[in-house]
Amino acid sequence: MQPSVDSAQVGQQITQLLSESVQMEIVPSQVAKILSQVFPNTECSLAIWDGDRFCSDAVSWVEPSPTSSDSTSLDLWQDAKLMRRLKNSNILSISNIERGTKVSGVLASQCKALGIQSILVATTRFQGKLNGAIAMVRSQTHCWSVAEEELLKSISVSVASAISHVLQARALISLQRRTRAFYHQQTLMARLTKAIQNSLDLTQILQEAVEGITQTLEVNHGLVILVKHTTAKFPDRPSFALSTGESERGEDKDREHSSVPDARITVVGQWLVNEEGQTVAVDSTPESPRSSQAIHFKQSFMMSECVWCQEAFRRAPLPLAISGKEVLAENLDGAIAPIFQPQKMPAVLLVPLISPSENAKGSILGFLVLQNDRPRSWKPEELELVKLVGNQLSNALIQARTLHKVHTIVGDRTDQLKRSMDVQAKLYEQTRRQIEQLRTLNQQKDEFLSTISHELKTPLTSMTLAIRMLRQSDIDPERQAKYLDILEEQCLQETNLVNDLLMFQRLEAKQVDLKLNSIDLVELISELGDRFEPRWQKKDLEFSAKFLQPSLMLQSDADSLRRILEELLTNASKYSNAGTTVCCTTVEEKSTSGDRVAISVTNLAPEISQEDLNHLFDKFRRGPDATQQAVAGTGLGLALVKSLAQFLHGTIEVSSQPTQEPNTCEICFTLTLPLCLDSSLLGDT
Repeated sequence: MQPSVDSAQVGQQITQLLSESVQMEIVPSQVAKILSQVFPNTECSLAIWDGDRFCSDAVSWVEPSPTSSDSTSLDLWQDAKLMRRLKNSNILSISNIERGTKVSGVLASQCKALGIQSILVATTRFQGKLNGAIAMVRSQTHCWSVAEEELLKSISVSVASAISHVLQARALISLQRRTRAFYHQQTLMARLTKAIQNSLDLTQILQEAVEGITQTLEVNHGLVILVKHTTAKFPDRPSFALSTGESERGEDKDREHSSVPDARITVVGQWLVNEEGQTVAVDSTPESPRSSQAIHFKQSFMMSECVWCQEAFRRAPLPLAISGKEVLAENLDGAIAPIFQPQKMPAVLLVPLISPSENAKGSILGFLVLQNDRPRSWKPEELELVKLVGNQLSNALIQARTLHKVHTIVGDRTDQLKRSMDVQAKLYEQTRRQIEQLRTLNQQKDEFLSTISHELKTPLTSMTLAIRMLRQSDIDPERQAKYLDILEEQCLQETNLVNDLLMFQRLEAKQVDLKLNSIDLVELISELGDRFEPRWQKKDLEFSAKFLQPSLMLQSDADSLRRILEELLTNASKYSNAGTTVCCTTVEEKSTSGDRVAISVTNLAPEISQEDLNHLFDKFRRGPDATQQAVAGTGLGLALVKSLAQFLHGTIEVSSQPTQEPNTCEICFTLTLPLCLDSSLLGDT
């Protein structure tokens, strides 16, 4: 059947199509539709010449039919034998593929399986240069006429012009894309550099990098994984083109035997492009509400559990680029970590993050991973861009680790300095207390020397004066008796002071013998009360003794007990407020450890501070009132009481309770002694 239209009409239709078409990408399929109408019962396919071959991805069929398929179009324009004949001739006709020898046996078998019997192919040339080809395909054997061949040749001129317009449009689109990609790249690198310079937050830096690179390369998924517990260096091996399934050199056969470290891969960040085109962070928990398409994963896994990570480690510093499922099946055989989801994200790019070292090698810090939900080929310029981003991330990771080490060192040094300052503060406080104690002891020493000097010199002065008066010849008997009394009293006072000092020294040296006596405590206290009666009267004091029973016997050292009670009553008579009562009570205490007796001497006196109360039994320690008010004494009395109480296997305690009277408190000394001091304790003294 001859064509029903001439080439001029077809050329006008194609010209009008070019002038009215807004989307140049659909022009090849529309031109093919026009040609299929020119040649009835014929399907048309167009191909574009890219310099060394016809591009199979530029084929456009008219309507789906039993004889039209992607595989047919691909094989048609990739058949080497057909293409060699076509380049030598502007037109090639095959009336019966089964009988012809113009195509390869493979293409002939495929055409037979698809019901294709005849093909008419013509090349298109624009300005004398080959730019494409037209293929007319019929399902029956057909002897292509000279008129059909000439018509196709004539039409090829208009088709060549259409293909030229398409190529120009594609070049413009490609230029726009490259310009846009360059702008995105510059913007991305500027954002990433600024983030690294101005931010110490590693998560923010990672998000800036992944967000920028996913938007620039228009991929769906990005994540950053780090290699933990390894110092392994990457092997110095060439990479092979995994995206095409071809090895560069035979050395890659040994790659399977390359050592892979026993390292743990940790996911530090994952981002997904949502339906609005925004890059959002993905949580690791299944309840993450950020995206319905979120890919959930476990936070870490061993490198031995993922063949992709192993291969990426082996080929470092070069990236691992996988274009799709078919390449994966051909080149890598093994388990893949669930985080990568290879069924949902078949295209993957793993870029190593490398820490440089002095020997021009480097240790692998981790990987920047990009994934797409459709197969895609990774272009060289894209790989270079991702490598630049990877270098920036490597610097950011090294910076973060360095800052972490610095912070750790500074924190440790700060803690050490703080501990040192605490120790110094404690030493200073201890030294301060010791100095204060030395000052106090020095003051007490001065007061003691002053008191001893006074207590020794005063009796001696009185005694010297009495002796001088007694030496007078005209002294009368009355005055003589008076001076003798003074001499005797002052001599006794001097003797008692010396005896107190000697007794205190013997008690500290434990050179005193314990002499047990049977003592009636009620009688002893009553006797002492009567003896102190003159002293009570001088200060308008009263003495009250309270006994729960008429007689209370105990076994103890009588002299020591008497001395304790004398000192307690003397202390009460010195410091009690005038017009008050000194009360002495005795209480018998029963216990499983042995019966005891508690003797309490209570008086009302000026308020005593807690500090002075704590040191009341210290030797040579006197209260400030005693010195200021010139109260007689050496500061040995209460210290001697405590030593004697311990000598009798007892205790002495003092308490102070405030009263309703201002600046007045109730002072209570409580002496607790065993009721019967066993003779077996004599050796302990």
